[in-house]
Amino acid sequence: MKNEFIKIRVSRIEKKVIEKKSNKAGLSVSEFIRRLAFEKELKSRLSEEEIECYKSLSKYADNFRRISNLFNLGDVTGMKQETMEAGRLIREHLKKFQ
Repeated sequence: MKNEFIKIRVSRIEKKVIEKKSNKAGLSVSEFIRRLAFEKELKSRLSEEEIECYKSLSKYADNFRRISNLFNLGDVTGMKQETMEAGRLIREHLKKFQ
């Protein structure tokens, strides 16, 4: 149970920066500072643009998976391996958003 208080002095600019960063992370100021103090990982919420990129990458990953499945029927001059590698790279990047 959190029922203790710690008061710190900051400048007006520092306060605004802390509030902006905590808001970007989707956390209260208290939780933001606790996570920083205990060296917990801070993740920012995704912007609308990042969400759209994620959706596009997901579609590309699905398309590469389908292409890879087609190549499973018969390897055509190494394209299967290249396609699988591209899909793997996309999945790695998608994991950063999860």
